[in-house]
Amino acid sequence: MSQENVEAVRRFYHAWSRDDLPGPTGLMDPEIEYVNPAGAVEPGTRRGLAEFGRAVERVFAGWDTWTIEPTQLRAAGQNQVAVVARYRYRIHGSGADLETRMSHLWTLRGGKVVRFAWFHGPADALDAAGLQE
Repeated sequence: MSQENVEAVRRFYHAWSRDDLPGPTGLMDPEIEYVNPAGAVEPGTRRGLAEFGRAVERVFAGWDTWTIEPTQLRAAGQNQVAVVARYRYRIHGSGADLETRMSHLWTLRGGKVVRFAWFHGPADALDAAGLQE
């Protein structure tokens, strides 16, 4: 199941790269959670498909350009996928192109995403999944 989960998560990043937001809804549990870290602009947890969609759309709408490229996808146990991602974005009206790395931890059950957690640091999702040594 872990490789199938990695492929399901990969489909989200592919959809997001095409501005297909919020992503493949057929792979989302109706009670999906979107979890922002404490230091985020909008910290906290959103629940349900509508809230997940609004959270994803707000992330992409906040910038002139915004891309997320997964650079590492690692299965963690049978139902989690930790991702290190490169973010490239341009601040509205500034012309300044920026790049950073952050991480995500996806939890799946029955082939559907039940939780998406975003982390500031590139290793934070790996730590949360118990993949760091």
